Amino acid sequence: MRLCVVSFKECWRDDAGRWLTSGGFPRQIAALAAVFDELSLVLVQGLPQAGGIPLPSHAEVVALRKPVGTDTRRKLSVAAHAAYYLRALARSIGEADVVHTPVPGDIPLLGMVVAAALHKRLFAIYMGSWVTNSHTTWMNRVTRGLMRRLAGGQNVMFALGPLGSQTAPAPRMHSIFDTTVSRHELTTVQPQLTRAPHAPLRLAYVGRLSPEKGLPHLLDAVSTLRADPALTALVPHVTLIGDGPQRGDLVAQAERLHCDDIVQFRGQLDRDGVIRELMRADVCVLPSLTEGFSKARLDAMVCGVPVITTGVGFGREIVGYDGERGWIVPPGDVPALAAALRRVVTAPIDWPNLRRRCRQYVEGLTLEAWADRIAELCARQWNLSIVKGKLQSRVQ
Repeated sequence: MRLCVVSFKECWRDDAGRWLTSGGFPRQIAALAAVFDELSLVLVQGLPQAGGIPLPSHAEVVALRKPVGTDTRRKLSVAAHAAYYLRALARSIGEADVVHTPVPGDIPLLGMVVAAALHKRLFAIYMGSWVTNSHTTWMNRVTRGLMRRLAGGQNVMFALGPLGSQTAPAPRMHSIFDTTVSRHELTTVQPQLTRAPHAPLRLAYVGRLSPEKGLPHLLDAVSTLRADPALTALVPHVTLIGDGPQRGDLVAQAERLHCDDIVQFRGQLDRDGVIRELMRADVCVLPSLTEGFSKARLDAMVCGVPVITTGVGFGREIVGYDGERGWIVPPGDVPALAAALRRVVTAPIDWPNLRRRCRQYVEGLTLEAWADRIAELCARQWNLSIVKGKLQSRVQ
C-alpha cells in the first residue's frame, strides 16, 4: 500500500541531494513508513536550516512552493494560490491508497479536504491542544470541526492523549500519544541514573522559541532566584535548545535581567545534539502556555531527566504526582515556577530513584508502539490485515 503524507513542514536538499527537515517529523515518518510499502511526502520547500534530519531515502518528496508571509498573510497567500496547491495535492493524493495529514496547518487542511473529496482512506492527527484556550485560532476551530464531521468510515481521526486513554474528544475519534523515542534509542541512550546533580543545577529547555512556550516566565523565575542572596551559589544555569521567532526577545530579556551569563542559547540541534544536551542536564523545564502532547518531556525522561512543566498538554498525566517524575506549575505563574526551581535546588531529593522512574515511564512510549496503535486502529476501521507489520488488503 502507498501512503501519502501532506504537511506544512518545510524541507530542503543538502549538498548530497538528500531531502531534510527538522524536529521529530522525520522520525515519525520513518516509523509510519515501516507500516506501508511505498511513501510519498507532500511538503513545503524552504531554506536550509541548522540541525536538519534526513527524510526516509526511499520516499518520493513533492516540494510545494512556500506560501508568502506568516499568520493571516500566509493564509491569504494559500488562498490566492489555491488552484496550484489543490492541483499538486490531487496528483499525489490520487496515486495513494492512504493519506495522512498531521494538523492543524493550512496545507494539511487542504490535503484532508482533497483526500475526503477523492474518497481516499485518511487518517489525521490533531497535533495541537484540543482544549480551547487563548491560543486557539479560527483555523484550529475549522480544522477540529471538519475532523468531527469526517470521523468514521474511511476517515480515522486522532487527537493527542496519554498512553492508555480510553476517552476521545468527539464521537468516532481516537486518542493517540505523541513521541519521537525509538526502541533503538532506548538501548543506545544509557544515562547514569545514579549520578549526583551538578552544582549549580543545570536546567534545559527543548523546543521552539515562540510565545506559546512561556519562556519569558522561565527567565523571570531564574532572575527571581538570582535576586535571593541565600541562593548565591545555587542559582541554576539554563540551556535553551531550539530556535524560533522569539529568540531575539529572549536574548534581550536575559541581558536586561543580568542573567545572560547563566543562560545559553544552543539553537536548533539534530537528534544526537539534543540527546547530548539532555544527558548533561539535571532538570528539563517546559513552561508552556499551551501544548498538544509535548514530546520534549519524553525526550528528557529517556535521559533520566525529570521535568518541571505546566499542566497543559497532559502534563499532569506524564509527570504524575509532584516528585514522581517531576513537578507541575500553573501556566504563566512566575512565582510558582520560581518556587518549584527553589525546591529542586534546595530540598533533599532522591535523584537516582527520581531518574529511574522517569526512564521506566518512557519505555512504553516508543515510535514503534505509536505506529502500531495507528496501524491497528486503521486496520480495524478499514477492514484491512496487518501482515509482517504492514497494512494489507484482506483480498489479494
